[in-house]
Amino acid sequence: MSMGKDKGIHIPSNLFMVNKETVNAIPVAALIVVFFPVLITNFLTISLYALIIFPFFYCSTKITVTRELIITTMIMSLGMFIMVYSYNKEPVITALVSPFTHHDSAQLRSMLLTSFIGFAVFIQGYFYSFTVKRPLSLLGYVFLYQWLLVGLYFIVTYGFITGTNLELGNLTIVLLPYMYLVFEGKSKLRLFFSSIVLLYLMLISCRTAFVAATVFFVTYYLYPYLVVNKRRYKLFFLFFIAMIFFSMAMYLLSGFDFIDDLSKMYFGGKSIKSGRELLWPELLTYIADRPLLGYGIHQASDYFRSTSEILKFRSLSSHNIYLEVLLRGGILLLLFFIILFYRIWGFFYSINNKISRIAASGFLAFLFVGAGLPIGLIGNIILNTLLWFYWGVAAGNTWIKNHQI
Repeated sequence: MSMGKDKGIHIPSNLFMVNKETVNAIPVAALIVVFFPVLITNFLTISLYALIIFPFFYCSTKITVTRELIITTMIMSLGMFIMVYSYNKEPVITALVSPFTHHDSAQLRSMLLTSFIGFAVFIQGYFYSFTVKRPLSLLGYVFLYQWLLVGLYFIVTYGFITGTNLELGNLTIVLLPYMYLVFEGKSKLRLFFSSIVLLYLMLISCRTAFVAATVFFVTYYLYPYLVVNKRRYKLFFLFFIAMIFFSMAMYLLSGFDFIDDLSKMYFGGKSIKSGRELLWPELLTYIADRPLLGYGIHQASDYFRSTSEILKFRSLSSHNIYLEVLLRGGILLLLFFIILFYRIWGFFYSINNKISRIAASGFLAFLFVGAGLPIGLIGNIILNTLLWFYWGVAAGNTWIKNHQI
């Protein structure tokens, strides 16, 4: 009997089949890594080009403008009005220290401009979810390859201890929801990847990102129990927000000594007392002077200098998005963002939608990492755009799945 007719040794052809996105993503990811310096220094120009392209892309597609989107857009418009109203042509406080300036155009200190771009990208992502059946599938592979290439480059070049561990941790948390799409339906690979991410963040000593990734994974596995009913789902968000502010208060009171011991043990001897326990109380005294409306959306904690000899009169940079919002826009602006985030969280309620589950997990990870790194509303606009775009796509896709259209 010839080998060609021997069914016993026949190898099924689908054994070698892979998703087309797996292959197509390779050159795209490589180009992003290679041209990243160009993207960084010319982001605003590229953004304008992208904004021009989007209308032509949407003209050929039927988009459903839902009531939920209209209400959210109205809330976002109210937030823009609050921020514009608080913008002062002259600084309320004369800058006591020159603010930290970034040479990369991708770094935006303007919360007003970042919010405008983020809100627009959220709406674009919402519309985009109606154009394809499997949104973000290709990007999942693209960013997985990109994360692996960037991580490998820094490990080979600098080892695990680099001066960019915060940026690498930030990148990991932002790309995690995209990358997790690749492993949907592959439970063993997903568990392996989750372990790799945690190990990587531990080795580069990025504690905030490590805990944020843990929040992501825990939320992912809790999600089926959270969506049993909407009340439980919404209460969990409020509980999580309360825990963030409680953690900040405990940090100020030095109430995490046992966590400090764990940090020293597993993160190269680094203490969680990084100076914020000294910076924040002094910054809060400024905030207490203007609690309702803050000092103006164009202000920044970098502008304020410590009066303490212990801190050597350094800048009071908050490294905390919630304190930054309080300083710039007061309680009014902070309440706006909490309400907006609560509404965005509500968009991700779905019984059996994978994108919704991942988006909810990534959203809580973002809320946590915002307590230790400026993210989402200021900072690297490229990463912030990826955050808002994913939320918009997931929000639209959730509506589609829940209404079965």
